[in-house]
Amino acid sequence: MINRVPPIEKRLQLGMAERLKLDKLPRWVHGIGLGGTGLVLLLFIIIFAAFKDVPVWAEWVPADEFINPEYGEHIYPDSVFRTRINTWSNLIYVCFGFYTIGLAIYDWKRKLPLERGYMTFAPILTFLFGLSGIYLGLGSGFFHASLTKYGQQCDVGGMYATMICMVAIAVGSWLPKMRALRTRHIFPSWPVLAIITIFGSVYFSYYKWEYSFSQISTYLSGTLFLFATVSLIQPSKYLQIRWFVAGVIAITLGSKIRDLDISDQFTGPYSIFQGHAIWHLVSCLLYVFLFLYFRSEERDENG
Repeated sequence: MINRVPPIEKRLQLGMAERLKLDKLPRWVHGIGLGGTGLVLLLFIIIFAAFKDVPVWAEWVPADEFINPEYGEHIYPDSVFRTRINTWSNLIYVCFGFYTIGLAIYDWKRKLPLERGYMTFAPILTFLFGLSGIYLGLGSGFFHASLTKYGQQCDVGGMYATMICMVAIAVGSWLPKMRALRTRHIFPSWPVLAIITIFGSVYFSYYKWEYSFSQISTYLSGTLFLFATVSLIQPSKYLQIRWFVAGVIAITLGSKIRDLDISDQFTGPYSIFQGHAIWHLVSCLLYVFLFLYFRSEERDENG
């Protein structure tokens, strides 16, 4: 008698890259990730070279950060990049965003079944996650370059967008299909989640000043980690918890570094190692680790 290994067990025995659906990536995925980032970097370089000592933000409404600085980096009031390391460091979000968009297109072309995981099954949410990463990088870069009220609105809008995308992915992993009310018709949840994600991102970006970011972000973070945890313990579904733990460690470490920077206990104002810039790097690692956590998902045929 031949002992057949169930399909889910075979998939769980695959290498890490295959389990994450990142094996044998075509070159064009790297082209999107590195090429898109390179173009934004080139744009940053051109703007900085042309307006390094030009007070382009003088007539804009300043943010509180310009009047009463919270972060440790030195401010150049008459420059297009009023804080420099904190501006350049936002390229990490942009890189994450372009790579995520490349992977979304890659998943869309392969059309993997739900059994291989919700993220690869619903690449539109991965695509929106990538867009939100680029939005966050450009919005946060705009804020730290200008230290204006409008720049702060774009910065916070990008943070809302990335958090809403992560929540949508977590909810979708828990509820990949929905049943229409008063019918037996079952349909995928991703179109509903995509619409809510787009609407929520636009709404909170536009009405940023009507809400407390700390309060809304607490609600979103609680929802995210609730559904991420529930998704982990669902029967017939398997995820690599290492990535979830890594995400928690990253955000905890990043928050500590950010607090040290705010209290002027991290580095000096002219140091290349600015606490808030490192916060950008470590908070982006949170997005990467949660992305990998949900991408590691595998289900059996009845999951």
